[in-house]
Amino acid sequence: MKLLLFILLYWISPLLLANEIVIATTFSPETTEHMVKQWQNNFPNQKVRLINRTSNSLNRLLVQPNIEKVDLVLSSSPFLFQDLQEKGLLLELPKTYQNVLVPSQLKSTTTAIAFSGYGILFNRNLLKQRHLAEPSDWNSLTDPAYFNSLLISSPSRSGSNHIMLEMLLQQKGWAAGWQEILTLSGNLSLISSRSFNVAEKIKLGLVTAGISIDSYANNLNNDPDFGFVYFPHSVASPAFIAAYKNNQNPKQALAFIQFLLSPEGQEVVTSPNIAKFPLKPAVPGSLQYEQQQKLLTQVPLDYDILLLRQHLVEKLFDNAVTFRLKQLKDVWALVYQQEQKTARKLTALRQQLTLVPVSEQQAIDPIYLEKIKNDRYFLLEQEKQWTDFFQQQINAVLAQLEDIK
Repeated sequence: MKLLLFILLYWISPLLLANEIVIATTFSPETTEHMVKQWQNNFPNQKVRLINRTSNSLNRLLVQPNIEKVDLVLSSSPFLFQDLQEKGLLLELPKTYQNVLVPSQLKSTTTAIAFSGYGILFNRNLLKQRHLAEPSDWNSLTDPAYFNSLLISSPSRSGSNHIMLEMLLQQKGWAAGWQEILTLSGNLSLISSRSFNVAEKIKLGLVTAGISIDSYANNLNNDPDFGFVYFPHSVASPAFIAAYKNNQNPKQALAFIQFLLSPEGQEVVTSPNIAKFPLKPAVPGSLQYEQQQKLLTQVPLDYDILLLRQHLVEKLFDNAVTFRLKQLKDVWALVYQQEQKTARKLTALRQQLTLVPVSEQQAIDPIYLEKIKNDRYFLLEQEKQWTDFFQQQINAVLAQLEDIK
């Protein structure tokens, strides 16, 4: 009897799998479930299963030789698609699926279904309590009045947050960009594990403000207690999709992509549940049209640099901020206290706390960046040097603060 049951399951399982699409995604469950629901309105017999993880976790899963069935990959992380493409794990897409938002490095295997912008989500009630004006840009978040009330995600955990930081580094320059990041880090309350958790924690009143992708903020737009402002030079950030090479349903996978690119699918990705900008122009004169065009006219990211120094930015941020957040908050609190006492900004001490041990030249040097990515022992050696550097800077600032007293 057991043998007959095994044989029956052996023959039935492929038939069941053939009627199921599996999507591996970094998007929030609410976002992807709405897409799936709209798809199933057209194809009620088509089952869809979601695997929701961070981009790094998905990457580790998808490069395994004997992974569970996956048909599609859906994410805003170009790093994920670049790595899967380099390993030959993505199907080549028909040229009709390609569009201008996809970087040249990914055009053969990946398409964009919509795009978003970046900015600051804030809680108006908490701003009033701290006597703060509504934030307008990165620099406004460095105000000491934001101390212990900002939220950010680590670039090693969130592709969206990584792109936001890289956007700042490319627009302001390597040294000036890190100066702003490290000054802002003195005001952090905590570091969120996922980018979509930022909006949730702000909604709950746990923090005053955080940097966020617009689609996670838009769901709060009708609530007068919350606000969102785009960074003045926010780039357009695509939502990517690709077909996994070892998928068992290539026709259904491509049909799902085609659905999202169709007029009906474009209405789905712009609905309040997903709240992204469509690929085609919105209705002229509408607020959506104005912001959509503004995002599209910004100078795009240099994806060569973005992808080349992915590991450097991730590792440097974690060593500079994530692993020493409490210590950073303590030393910045002392700086703020001393500035309040003396009624002057301690510029020299601030500069010491915002230096990084990697030069602008190293940050664009392909040889150095390849070693950071591929040479484990070199990376460990660099991380030890970075740790020592950051600790020495903090110790020096603490000693100088003692002298001031």
